[in-house]
Amino acid sequence: MDRITAEENIAILKDLLLKKVAEDESIDTDTINRAIDFGEEVHRGQFRKTGDFYFIHPIRVALSAIEYNLDTNTIISSLLHDSIEDAEGEWEKRRIDTEIKNKFGKTVSKLVNALTKVRENQNLTLYKIFQLGNIDFRVILVKLLDRLDNLTDLSHLARWKQRRICQETTTIYAEVAHGLGLIEIEEELRDRVFKILYPYSYKQTADKLMSFYRERKKAILQIIKKIEDYTPPGLIASISPQYLQPQEFLLVRGEIQRVLNAIVIETYSPIDCYSVLGNIHTSFRSVPQNMFDYISNPKANGWRGLTTKVIINGERIKIFIVTREFQNKNRKGILTLINEGVYLTENYREFLQLYLEVASDNIRIDDVFRSSKTKTIQTLTPAGKIIELRYGATILDFAFMVHSELGLKCAGGMIDNARYPRNKILEDGMVIKVLTSDSVVIDESWIDDVVMPKSRKEILKYLDL
Repeated sequence: MDRITAEENIAILKDLLLKKVAEDESIDTDTINRAIDFGEEVHRGQFRKTGDFYFIHPIRVALSAIEYNLDTNTIISSLLHDSIEDAEGEWEKRRIDTEIKNKFGKTVSKLVNALTKVRENQNLTLYKIFQLGNIDFRVILVKLLDRLDNLTDLSHLARWKQRRICQETTTIYAEVAHGLGLIEIEEELRDRVFKILYPYSYKQTADKLMSFYRERKKAILQIIKKIEDYTPPGLIASISPQYLQPQEFLLVRGEIQRVLNAIVIETYSPIDCYSVLGNIHTSFRSVPQNMFDYISNPKANGWRGLTTKVIINGERIKIFIVTREFQNKNRKGILTLINEGVYLTENYREFLQLYLEVASDNIRIDDVFRSSKTKTIQTLTPAGKIIELRYGATILDFAFMVHSELGLKCAGGMIDNARYPRNKILEDGMVIKVLTSDSVVIDESWIDDVVMPKSRKEILKYLDL
């Protein structure tokens, strides 16, 4: 069979994009058509290392964006995200920027400019993305989809470039996807990096997991059957095992001990989730301190459901109990909350503030993103508002996350009717009442009492450091 030509390849993808656009009545098809024509024009004569027309890449990114139910401006920005960056000379870049603004509006212009790489300055490039992403999440999503698509053609680059891009992907972009709850994107980024960097190890890992699966399949089915037997009929919509995938061993090497990651139980309603949990805990021994209620208190990135660990047939089994609706939305993380108009703005911005720190020449990017993996805890105000903090956070951190002025006047706090100093380290589920005083004296020692980026920023700003 003859190899498909570059012309045929891009024509097929354009037709697919327009077909998908036409399926969504909220998307302006005429404007998307104009953006395709404009994108083809500015990328004319440019080619990918694969030999394909360059514009095939923006089309693929736009196709991915449609899967996340994004609006017309975001799809246009996906199509044009490289148009300024790949232009020759400053005059041409300004001309294209002006045309984008005139043809598609200021919003698209801002998104495209935020996605335009600053040559030879990774920190400034990232700062631009996360700075606007702090206001408009679409910038970050398009950048993640852009990186995901670029990995598909990485084999055509020099090996040293492959390694640099893969390291940046795992150090930064996969961590951002993880923090925002974009599970599908995170898993795909890590999977592609593993295949590119270590193809032999990837195959070994995949084969080993498959071997474990064959050995353990019968035992896993017995565990699922036992859960079904101990749960009244009518509560469970489905039970499915969640198996470990090769990408989960990209950064953690060693002997593979298991293949089952968790068992996902889908119910028909939130109240059914609690009923199922009750039946499981009264039928099997639970593992202490492993039950978390993310229905009553959803994670900041939007994940909802109940999690627990129980011992079944002598094995520790992690269980996720979700409704079908939760399960469909959980893999899209914070996007779900944004689309519903209920995302926790302050938690989202606090998360992104960590990444804005990469703009400082005094902070190693690896160190910043390593700290982002820190475990999170959920604390509450007396009124019941959830404040999500990093593990090791203090009353002072809590105060700053509630309000900057509260942090600057923090004299300690009350927990369970007991008074504690502002450097008291908090635990999951604590209810904190912040105590304030106008006589509080802030000095540099306060920096040692906080772990949250916002707290540190506000203290340094007050001290003018």
